Amino acid sequence: MAARGTGALIAGTILILVGLIFLFENWYAGFSFWRIFARYWPLILIAVGLRKLYRHVTWQEPLPVTQPVAPPVPPPPPPVVIEPPREGV
Repeated sequence: MAARGTGALIAGTILILVGLIFLFENWYAGFSFWRIFARYWPLILIAVGLRKLYRHVTWQEPLPVTQPVAPPVPPPPPPVVIEPPREGV
């Protein structure tokens, strides 16, 4: 179950990171993102795998939403039978 707005958060984070990469490459002549990426790209796979494991371990099934239940209605009382008085007894 994904939280609302997760896609926008990820997209914003990616845009910020790409902007920072271009900024560092413009400021520092010796900085090369691609050289660093070529060396350390397996760390991205490890981080994604760790995140998935963490989410699997900490996942809890949501409680079912139940409707309030009205108290049970008691059964009706048994019918009262009135017998007419017997004559001659």
